[in-house]
Amino acid sequence: MSRPTRKVSEVIASKPWSDPSSDTLEWLASLLKSEGVDLMCATFTELQRGTPVYVEGDADIVEVQRLMARNHIRSLPVVRGGVVIGIVDLLELAMMDEDLPGIDLTEPVVAE
Repeated sequence: MSRPTRKVSEVIASKPWSDPSSDTLEWLASLLKSEGVDLMCATFTELQRGTPVYVEGDADIVEVQRLMARNHIRSLPVVRGGVVIGIVDLLELAMMDEDLPGIDLTEPVVAE
């Protein structure tokens, strides 16, 4: 019996996407500065990092996992109509996998 197709937008729909925080932008600026690039004076070519990897909101979760594995990445922007609607990461995808044993996240975990 085959698994029903699940869309990546089902994973991200429960959490709102907002613009990057100032902390994120500060981190990005410091990262670029460590590479010798001043964010305030940088050209497009200096900021370009190759072909971006992203998925459409209606992408199949299994295909998204394969894409992430092939590209050795842990999270991906999810877009709809060219607009970012969220970010999905491997942990979220793993938690949505019905083949994995259930974990009750409402119960505290106690070390033995």
